[in-house]
Amino acid sequence: MRVRVILGVVAVCGVVVCGVIACGNAVGTDGCQAIEHARCKWIVQCYGDAAGGNYGLPTPRSGQTTSSSPVDDCMRYYDDACMHGMVTNVPPTTDEVSACVGAINSATDCTIVTNPETADACAFLTYDAGLDADGGG
Repeated sequence: MRVRVILGVVAVCGVVVCGVIACGNAVGTDGCQAIEHARCKWIVQCYGDAAGGNYGLPTPRSGQTTSSSPVDDCMRYYDDACMHGMVTNVPPTTDEVSACVGAINSATDCTIVTNPETADACAFLTYDAGLDADGGG
């Protein structure tokens, strides 16, 4: 009986540790949402309706109602998707996020919207942005 209790406690601790490791390293969740919300405002113009009303989102929109718009659907999607954080391993500053959002908002075509990391203001979106040549931060 004692062995079962110990194994149960170890299993629960293992699950908790795995959860902390899997979810505890999200980088820039707020910045991710700000950037993706700026991109969502362009969803109709830049992604069209070629995906059968999905507008380039990786999954079908759920819970769509007659009052739902593609922009709202996109923002809701990225509110959840951004909880995993950004691809970058260096957290962006508030000023960097603001500059990137500004670049997206002032875009004159879809280039920056569809590939924001190509804009100087959004260069931090690449994984190794901010790292020295030797891999240090």
